[in-house]
Amino acid sequence: MPVTELALLRLKTQDPSPAVKTSFRQAGQAQSDYSKYPARFFRQTEDSSFIYILGGWESTAVHAGEWITSETNQKYLGQLKDDVDIEWMFHLNIDPSTSAIPLDAPVIAVSRYFVDASKKADFDAAFKNGAPYLGAHTAPFSYAGGWRIDKEGDDEEFVLFSGWNKPEDHYAFAETEGFKEFGKIKNSLKGAEIKHVRIEKWE
Repeated sequence: MPVTELALLRLKTQDPSPAVKTSFRQAGQAQSDYSKYPARFFRQTEDSSFIYILGGWESTAVHAGEWITSETNQKYLGQLKDDVDIEWMFHLNIDPSTSAIPLDAPVIAVSRYFVDASKKADFDAAFKNGAPYLGAHTAPFSYAGGWRIDKEGDDEEFVLFSGWNKPEDHYAFAETEGFKEFGKIKNSLKGAEIKHVRIEKWE
């Protein structure tokens, strides 16, 4: 089953050297060549030392069982080990070939919703009902979300990507009438983490 990879890295310096930027570019291209899906990097606006990787894979087995242990990947990990820490990495049940993740948006909100397993169906129903109100405010940009596959513990995690011109537009959505319907997802949540990112090309 095709899946989307989401990973978070932390730069040890917010202004990486040209050599580090080159290693990131080359590593991203190598991953894209191997997976046949684009590997993209994003920098968090709240803390620019945080870098997200968004990629696609034919399956979690291809990524975790083949690519991660490959000689090529290990080479780039070795080049970056003194400059980058890996915070986490997991997969989402989003097909990268058909997803509506708003890659054309100036800013993407990455919203991690932590859901009690017993309330997963309730979350799904509330999100289905509230999503059109979200879409009315993200337009002309899209939104897309999916469930985490490789979980830690019993809880579920839903990750939502939504496109905005600037983070302030996302904050403003919370003050609208439409948010009252979308906000009903809160009844199923144990917690949430919402950050904003911009594309990073390592130029």
